[in-house]
Amino acid sequence: MGWFSKGSTAVTREHVIWAYRLLLDRDPESEDAITPKVRGCATTRQLRAELMNSAEFREKNPDYAHTNDPTVVIKPYPSGLRLCVDLSDHVIGLPILRDQYEPDALGFVEQALQPGQHVVDVGAHIGFFAMHMAQRVGPSGSVTAFEPFAANADLLARSIAENRFEAFVRLHRAAAGARSSTGRLAFARETLNSGGAFLVPDSGAAPADLSTTEVPIVALDEIDLPRPVAFVKMDVEGAEPFVVEGARRLLAADRPTILSEIHVAQLAAVAGRTPAGFVAALAGLGYECRTLTPGGVGDIVDTSALPPVTTVVFGAK
Repeated sequence: MGWFSKGSTAVTREHVIWAYRLLLDRDPESEDAITPKVRGCATTRQLRAELMNSAEFREKNPDYAHTNDPTVVIKPYPSGLRLCVDLSDHVIGLPILRDQYEPDALGFVEQALQPGQHVVDVGAHIGFFAMHMAQRVGPSGSVTAFEPFAANADLLARSIAENRFEAFVRLHRAAAGARSSTGRLAFARETLNSGGAFLVPDSGAAPADLSTTEVPIVALDEIDLPRPVAFVKMDVEGAEPFVVEGARRLLAADRPTILSEIHVAQLAAVAGRTPAGFVAALAGLGYECRTLTPGGVGDIVDTSALPPVTTVVFGAK
């Protein structure tokens, strides 16, 4: 298909037919639709631009019709909160803009937290939860956020400044793990989802199509956190068991509620654990695992029936 990628190529009937098939998922309705395109578009670049700017293309491709270049905008909330979001992130950024991102988890966070509490966000991404938690706990409380992926941490830092939360929201550009060290973070070079970066196991190699960068890792038990910690949110693409190992003293002393993602495939790939093993480890620390529902906390989790990716709540017994 190299003939279609060169913007200087003269347009032919075959170009128009394949442009319709690739961009609009259909054949031209008739020869009457083909001839004007051949005559009216001097190059394939013009043909491509015409079809991609059509109402039909935008309707069939609502996300891809947006720019894929980094484009940061501010998402305002009725509460006054302002969150910096990148439009090129179609998997997380656009749902945030549309108020469609993690509604059950956000509802639980807003229900569970009280002013003055100290909370931790591990795998804070661009700060969606960290900023909402900060607004909830207020300046008499604190949020400590951990995000090792530079582009996401940059947006989180901008949101902290935008909301003037610097006095009580602390950002660590690091991953959390079993002990303080360094690790390799793997991430896609080109992606519509900025939330997929993950720590490469010490004995493993990152997939060939991913880039890696060295990042600091800290154990929660080894740093100075405002205490007592009332709430911990974890979403670290399979490294959650390591976060727990590095926070055993904190969990034993403060007994925080834990909101955690369980990504079955990543849990196995990064930590070598099954959901049952992860849940059992926290049970050994006096926690029970329950489902997250639109109304809050649900039933005890059946680890044999978990979906590929889900969010659960660990509560101290």
